Amino acid sequence: MIRKILIALVSSAILCLSLAFLNYTPEIDREPNVHYLSFISLVMIYLIYATPVYILLGVPCSLLIDIIRRKIKISNSLFKYFFEVVAYLISGILAIFLTLILLSGGKILLDITDARGLFQLGAIASLLYYHIYIMSYLVKRKEK
Repeated sequence: MIRKILIALVSSAILCLSLAFLNYTPEIDREPNVHYLSFISLVMIYLIYATPVYILLGVPCSLLIDIIRRKIKISNSLFKYFFEVVAYLISGILAIFLTLILLSGGKILLDITDARGLFQLGAIASLLYYHIYIMSYLVKRKEK
């Protein structure tokens, strides 16, 4: 459980740094009399939103996926990987959906097409978490 929380924190930091890098406008490209956020400000804003989603929704979804995978008893490692990728994709989209419902007070249900980019971001965030989770086991295995 602690491993999953630490991985959620690392994933959140990587995701937020990446988003800030993509959305940051360097000083040389800035228009006069237009306010731009600093790189650190962008990272902090993204962390405020992403970290609770990773911790409060991502970690429980990961635990649920582990329980389901154990009950199904998948022995083929390739099939196990594809099952988990699909499960994490679905959980990432659902986590964003629940977050949007909470933040919008349910108004997102009126026009859900505007949130397509956020659903893609949820899918990317969940796959980032899953692959860092896999890498943590590979690192642990090499230490032994």
